[in-house]
Amino acid sequence: MSVMTDQEAILKSLKVVYDNKMGTLLGREGSGIKEIDFQKAEGKAFNISAVAGAGGAVAGNYLTAKAKIGDVGKQAEFSVTPGAIWANHLVNKVDLAAGKNNIGAYAPILAREFYRSTANLRKTLSASLYGRGYGEVAVVKEALTAVVGTDLTINLDPTETQKLEIGRDIVIKTNIGDAEENAVIAGTVKKLLGGMKGIVIKPTKAGSAVAGNTICYAGSTVPGTSQPVLPLGLDAWFPFVNGRTGAAWDSYISTVFLGQDRSASPDREAGAFYKPADDTEKKIVSLQNALTLNRAMGGDADMIFVNMLDRADMAKEVETQNQYFSDTKSKASRKVNVGLEDFSVSSSTNLVDLIVDDIDTPRGRFYVLTKKSLVMLIWLSKQDQNKDDGISTNEPGKPGIDDVENFNFDDGASKLNIEDYITIEPNAGTWRGPAVSVILGFVGSLACYDPSANVVGVFAQADGDYTKVLGWNA
Repeated sequence: MSVMTDQEAILKSLKVVYDNKMGTLLGREGSGIKEIDFQKAEGKAFNISAVAGAGGAVAGNYLTAKAKIGDVGKQAEFSVTPGAIWANHLVNKVDLAAGKNNIGAYAPILAREFYRSTANLRKTLSASLYGRGYGEVAVVKEALTAVVGTDLTINLDPTETQKLEIGRDIVIKTNIGDAEENAVIAGTVKKLLGGMKGIVIKPTKAGSAVAGNTICYAGSTVPGTSQPVLPLGLDAWFPFVNGRTGAAWDSYISTVFLGQDRSASPDREAGAFYKPADDTEKKIVSLQNALTLNRAMGGDADMIFVNMLDRADMAKEVETQNQYFSDTKSKASRKVNVGLEDFSVSSSTNLVDLIVDDIDTPRGRFYVLTKKSLVMLIWLSKQDQNKDDGISTNEPGKPGIDDVENFNFDDGASKLNIEDYITIEPNAGTWRGPAVSVILGFVGSLACYDPSANVVGVFAQADGDYTKVLGWNA
């Protein structure tokens, strides 16, 4: 009988729990990431052809329609490059021995330890769904002054605090896209405040921050540059810098994104944007108006991402004194529905049924999304060779767009296997024996086949200050 190495034994133990079920491991931290389908990709960049026009080259006169095709019948090709997230778990000889029972079968103890030790990777992946690849966590709410050697308290709401963990390094930047070396404050999380209402950090770089600056995960840019390394998220595809007005927005949207200049038609190539007409508009009304905008743009919204605290505010807006009668066209006794849970919008879509209240959605921001237009591209170590996808710069092997809507983690060529994500290598010894590093890596990025079918919006801010909404600042 052959003798397995430690690396082989660890991989076999993890495969007992996670093989073909990587979606279970990667999508456990946030409600939003669970709703996005995964698709395999390969190559240095993955090119996708996206709708960039409304298909307006139409006329009763064929020659008229033909003449307009170059102006309005457009496609945009985005060259999507992968971001990456890495988590390292240490396994020693005692752990390995405990991972087998007395008849040599593999017990799930190693998988359980691995699951907990890689929680930050899953949190980071879930949070990155809403970012630009810079590890955006939250907006600073008040002026801060950091002194090396003196603990610094940073107030946050619970949905922001949960994105962090003791020992995690963070940076505070003037602009989201700044290089980390230019951060105004840097430090390590030392403590989570009671009630998850903020953090205490041990500063490693002294400096001052002001309200509106952005807290980001450290290690989210290429050293010495402002190039992001985390997966691109919704804020990269559907930006709303400065409410899409002014010099800051003009500068941002004119910057080439994945090979495309989106400045000529941002609503088509960067999604539509909704901002309330006044600062007193109720959140439930904002969602209805954004849903109308989505339909007007040609979208078919089937999910709405909102922050859990914003969702709670909506429940308060539709209070118990608001009653809604159902079965009004029936002779049967009318039923009285009370509150938000049974509230239906008077259109073909029940808005409330579409809401996904995700703890990682930044507060004050929401998305009205067409699910079939979005996919999380993942770069794996093994690829299945299928048919050519028709884009010359892509290698064969991708499922077609028609396969994305009904994607299944366990469906043949689309399986996500544990060995595609795991790297096992020797490490230094510990007091409990020789150790091995088990490295979980996610390499991928969000992609959108039809940006115009989606809407990003902000809820009204009572004080009119939208800089507190993550993503408003450049």
